[in-house]
Amino acid sequence: MTLYRPLSSQRGLALWPLIILLIVIAALAGAGWWGWQQWQILEGQRSGLEQQVAGLEKRLDQQGEESRKQRQALAALRHTQEETEARMARDREKLNDMSQGGQRLWLITEAESLASLASQRLLLTGDAEAARRLLKAADETLARLDDPQTLPARRALAADMEALNAALQMDVQALVLRLGALRERVDELAVPLRERPQNSHAGDDNAKPSWWQQFLSHLPVNIRHHDGAEPLPMTLSEAALVRLSINTSLQQAQLALLQGRAESYGQALNQARETITQWFRGDNPATRHLLSALDELDEEAVSQALPDIGGGLAAIRELKRKEGDA
Repeated sequence: MTLYRPLSSQRGLALWPLIILLIVIAALAGAGWWGWQQWQILEGQRSGLEQQVAGLEKRLDQQGEESRKQRQALAALRHTQEETEARMARDREKLNDMSQGGQRLWLITEAESLASLASQRLLLTGDAEAARRLLKAADETLARLDDPQTLPARRALAADMEALNAALQMDVQALVLRLGALRERVDELAVPLRERPQNSHAGDDNAKPSWWQQFLSHLPVNIRHHDGAEPLPMTLSEAALVRLSINTSLQQAQLALLQGRAESYGQALNQARETITQWFRGDNPATRHLLSALDELDEEAVSQALPDIGGGLAAIRELKRKEGDA
């Protein structure tokens, strides 16, 4: 009995290493299987990461290509924009030149119109002050151009204005109006009407004229003797013609006054004076007043009343011609 127990104890002790070895092998096998599973998982993750990296790289390449194309498109757009801006700048410059050229021509034309109006005003009305103001306005219009090329025209305008200032200070317009007033008073002149012939027998009012009186009354020409002491008697129609002649002479005097023609002015006044003296009664107040007014008007000097102011207008037209040729 005693020998058997030690043998059993020894046999039990010998099994423990085997059991421990089996446990270790089982543990290693379990660890290996678990490690294999983990490796499979990691390998799958690595493959997925590689695919993701490849996708990212491909996407980056695509984005890089798109970015390059965008940069090229942006560069082309900038180049086009620069060309457009340059073209717009050139167009603006051309438009500005055209605008300035049109404005220059417009101002020159305006100055020409003012100078022409000054000449017409001086010729038609004799208003030297109004003509001088118009010439001054023309000079101010040219001054707005601020161009040395306008200096010759401005010098000519200055000479015309100086000629107006140096002219005799005579109110031509007032004289013209006075002549017009005298023309209206021509109808007030007393006419020596032709008297009807009286019969030899004053008491016989109903007596018939003799045959020779009837014959003379039908003659187309009346023979009258005039010694110059008294105005010739006139019919109403003859008086109307004489008044028309006086009115025409006064109108010619107005025109000569406006044109500064002293000789024609004096001749027209003398013609009106002689006609009035010859055909109208001198004892009439209207006749005396008209003759006195003509004497006063004849004393006015008109030779320098209207100077020539065409130099400025000619210079402006020359400037306009050069501007059109430019």
